[in-house]
Amino acid sequence: MKTTSVLKRLTVLTLICMMPTAAFAIGDFGPDTCAEGFVWREACGPNDHVCVTPDIRSQARQDNLEANNRRQPGGGAFGPDTCVQGFVWREACGPQDHVCVPVSTRAHAAEDNQHAGQRLKYPICREYAQAAIDANRQNMTHHCGFGGARWQDNLDAHFHWCLDVSNDAMASEAAARRQQLEACTRPRPSTCAHCNDGSCQCGAGTPDELCANHNGNDPTIGCIQQP
Repeated sequence: MKTTSVLKRLTVLTLICMMPTAAFAIGDFGPDTCAEGFVWREACGPNDHVCVTPDIRSQARQDNLEANNRRQPGGGAFGPDTCVQGFVWREACGPQDHVCVPVSTRAHAAEDNQHAGQRLKYPICREYAQAAIDANRQNMTHHCGFGGARWQDNLDAHFHWCLDVSNDAMASEAAARRQQLEACTRPRPSTCAHCNDGSCQCGAGTPDELCANHNGNDPTIGCIQQP
């Protein structure tokens, strides 16, 4: 993988992590763990793990409490669960969800179901962990010499660290890694020095470093790199 692709991946990840969200509980609750800012809906019970904003979960609980008041007394054309006028079955967890809600609520539930996969934290942390591993490969390839937890070659460690921190912490770590890698891999300006053996040495070091094996640097004479 080229350095540019790694840096691009880290930049995209940083932008994703820095999207504004409210602070909620973080940690590993299994593959259905919600991304920060989202909680399990639990509209149809504790197994309803569609990730929604907290206000939607509160609304679902309120709709459950109001369910009996929104059914047509004695039933109707759709059986005992027929809703009174102005309400429809929620169907958040499938056609068997007969809690009566406003039409807009059912539409919102369907939209939440559609976006459920985009609100999980596991995919975000897998991306973060893979970007960290890719960055460390560049660290090693370019002999940057970075070490410590930030640069460890352990995908699982990066993944679980991500699950246990906030979006801000994840964004900060990704940005710091990206900045270090950019500083290491950034092309250094070439310097040319006239050495005491009569040669002209060009490279990324200082004149004294370039002429170290050429009897030292002669600063009174300049030279340029030949094309």
